Amino acid sequence: MAHSVAQWTNAIMAQMPRGVIWQRATSLDLYKYAQGYAPRLERAEASADNLLLEMRPETTQQLLDEWEEYLGLPECIAEPNSNFEYRRYAVVEKYHRKGGLQAWNVQRLAEDLGFTVSVDEVFPHHCLRGCTYPLWPQQYRYILRVTVTGIPGAYMTCLDDVLTPLLASDARVLECTLNRYKLGGLYYEFYYAV
Repeated sequence: MAHSVAQWTNAIMAQMPRGVIWQRATSLDLYKYAQGYAPRLERAEASADNLLLEMRPETTQQLLDEWEEYLGLPECIAEPNSNFEYRRYAVVEKYHRKGGLQAWNVQRLAEDLGFTVSVDEVFPHHCLRGCTYPLWPQQYRYILRVTVTGIPGAYMTCLDDVLTPLLASDARVLECTLNRYKLGGLYYEFYYAV
């Protein structure tokens, strides 16, 4: 869609009035004057073409900060220099977020943020369940078990040195985001599998 400098020069010259004073020869000053404005118009058109990509959060490159401000992000800050792709995942996820806090929706929320998780709901045992169904204590009635894979070393262990954070930044973002959007009285139990 971008036009060249020569095309813009011709478009400017086409807007000029006709007459003896307004001659269109390429060697005259009027043509050179129009030719001086053509690069500006070419740059403005290229900038407008790039702006089309910024209209959707999936393709944004330059306006990511503005998208984050518009959507109230980041909700959970992990690192001051967090990854550009994770920031864009968060913008896309919040822009397209639909309601609901069922286990499948919590799993989809985490996957939209770029994490690999499985969410299991713990139901109490009753007479209609099979004999092999576990007898969960009452404390598990309101807990969703979130199993996260792909984040090795999410928690600090006793073998780590003192410079290792207690919780890895990716895990911190996931836990903070999920805890921010949970039902009252519902809790998450996070398991990090390698």
